[in-house]
Order: sequence, then C-alpha cells, then structure tokens
Amino acid sequence: MCSPQILAAALAEAPPHDDLCGGPGHGTGAHHDHATAHHGHDAGARHELSAPSHRERSAATHHGHSAAHNGHGATADHQHSAVAHRDHGTAAYNEHDAVDPPGHHTAAHNEHGARVPHEHSASVTHSRGAVAAEGVGRRRALRTALGAALGIAGASAAAGAIGAPRAQAQPLNLSGFSVRDLTHAVGPDFPVFNLYVRQPVQRQVMFEEIIGFNTAEWTMNEHTGTHIDVPAHSQRGLACADAIPVENLVAPLCVVRIAERAAQDTTTELHVEDLLDWERRNGRIPDGAFVAMDTGWYHRVHDPAAYLPFDPLRLALLIPGIGPDAAEFLLTERSIVGFGTDTSSLDVGTRFEPMVHRMLLRSGRYGIENLAALDTVPERGATLVVGAAKLRGGFGAPVRALAFV
Repeated sequence: MCSPQILAAALAEAPPHDDLCGGPGHGTGAHHDHATAHHGHDAGARHELSAPSHRERSAATHHGHSAAHNGHGATADHQHSAVAHRDHGTAAYNEHDAVDPPGHHTAAHNEHGARVPHEHSASVTHSRGAVAAEGVGRRRALRTALGAALGIAGASAAAGAIGAPRAQAQPLNLSGFSVRDLTHAVGPDFPVFNLYVRQPVQRQVMFEEIIGFNTAEWTMNEHTGTHIDVPAHSQRGLACADAIPVENLVAPLCVVRIAERAAQDTTTELHVEDLLDWERRNGRIPDGAFVAMDTGWYHRVHDPAAYLPFDPLRLALLIPGIGPDAAEFLLTERSIVGFGTDTSSLDVGTRFEPMVHRMLLRSGRYGIENLAALDTVPERGATLVVGAAKLRGGFGAPVRALAFV
C-alpha cells in the first residue's frame, strides 16, 4: 500500500470521513449548523438538506455560500432540495474538488466558525472554472497518489498521472489439473446456529462516487461459513489460527461419502466401518491427509430450516456428524492433519458434549466445517489447499478451501 505521507498529502483537503461515508449506522445528520456565519456575517448560517445523500451533503457543505454573501446581519437558511442539487451538482463538485490558489483557501472554505473579513469576498467569488483549471481535484489527487503508489492509474486519474508499469503476471501452470471450490459464499443470509453465532452483517462505508473506491465493514463470527476450527477453539493455550503450520494446510484430500444414508437419517454418523470400506476401494489413507465427510448437506444451504433443522423438544440440531470411533481411528491409527464435514459441526447435532471437537483439536489437528461441493471431487487423488485467514489469536477463521484435481 502507499505510505501514510502520500495518503496524508492526498487527503489533506478532502472532506471528513463522516461527510464521505454515510452508510447504514453512520451519524448522517442532515443539518450542518455553523457557530459563526461565513465571511463576516453576524448570524449563523444553517444549511438544511432535504435529502441526506452523500452528494447533497457534500454540495450543501462546500457550495451553499451564495445566500450567506447576500444577507449582512441576518440568518441565512438554505433549503437544498434534490432538484436544486442536481442543478448545481457540477459547480459544487468543482468547488469541492479544486485545489485553491495561495491565500484563497481560508476565505473560501472556512466553514467551521472562524470569522473572515468581508474584504476577502473578491477572492471568494473567484471564477470556479479558473480555480478548477489551476488546480488538481482533490479526489483526482487522491486517486493519482494511490495509483502511483500501487502501480495503477485510476479511471478518473487517466487525464493526470500514469501509474508505474506492472510486471506481466505469469499464469499458474495447472496443466492436467482442474480446481474445485469447496467454499460457500458468505453473506448476511448465511445460515448460522444463532444460539452461538450471530448473523453476519455487511455495511458499506466508502463509495466510489464520493471518494473513488468502495469498501465495506463486516461483522461476523470467526466460525461463520466455510471455516477452520483450530486447537485453541477447544482449549486455551493451544495453537491459534495464526500458528497452524503452513505445511499442514496443503494435504492429500480423502472424501468419504455417506450422502445416501444421511438423506434417510439426518443424525447418522461416520463410523470406522465407513473408513475401512473407503480403504478397501482406495487403499490406505495416506499420511498427512485431510479426511472430509460428504453428506450432501451443502445442497441445503439456501434453505436455513433444512440446513440447520432444530428439534425444540430435544433441543438438538438434526444434522450428521463424525462418530467418536471414527475420530479415534483417524487420530491413533492413521496420520492425518485434520478432518472436516459439509455440515455446520464436526459432532452430530444430537450430541450435547462436543466430544469429537475435543478429540481432534486437543491433539493439535484442525477441522473444517461447512465445506461445499465435496461431490465434485474424487474420493482420492485431489490435493486440498486451505486458504485460512491468519487471525492473530483467532480460535477459528474463515477459509477458502480449494481442491486441485
């Protein structure tokens, strides 16, 4: 990323964050009340915007000075409607974006209570077109600085600076391989068991039409969507998400299928006999493998009631899981890095104690829950790559799970 100095220089004349980013949850009040009138008036000038959109707030804050110049000793009350803003939007952004010539900025843009002698009115009324021609727009300056730092040229900065050249990316050689995505897309509607996990929330806080790019803030539990359970999830003091050895995140993938049985019995479990049947067909589970249970459950993800069926009488989720006998076999008789499932829990939903979680995680291995599309990869022969977020101190983390077939 670019240095703090570049960002500071580019943002020096930009409006405050609250003026730029009024996404849900921001304090986006429509009224800007000034303690002292602009340019020597005796009373406060209040700007009221009938529609608190980002562009109207920007226009009202940086452009609505004309009435304040006309009324000496009176309160100027500006009502900016959406229609008025559209009529003056270009001029407002020109004034907002322009870098002022020396000595002009204080008189033209002192908007927060400083009294300015009226003799500066000649500078205030300086032609906006001339100012825009002399200066580089603030947003353009920001994009140009970012483009130069990142080696790219923003679309709006095309007429200004050209970004540094970038090396031509070399395509990854996947000759003979295909890549399967075993990851669910996470959004605010992803099913979670809200007794333990809150629903994800996405809130956009920056907007391309205001500052030149988009960003959003996400609020979500680390155990949402396709995610990794790490040893510290079961016991403090064990490895957190940032301490999982990277060599364990790339592993031979073994897929054990019980989808037909799970369709008939939603609380079925993976047992040792299922693993031995798999080995009779595919050979011994290789050392360093990751074993995934395919129940076909990921097909239910768009129906929360089917994905997380809850029995209020038993106070239990009716979902399949990995049996303790299968877990013990994998941990003691085979040498694996971890195991996972396409359901929301390693343990069957009717087991109140997370026995399988404890067996796996306290052995130093990891688990993955909410895997997707396991039926698109073979039982044996694929390589799993776990792109786990490196959260310092995390008890789990979102992952992008990919299978090279």
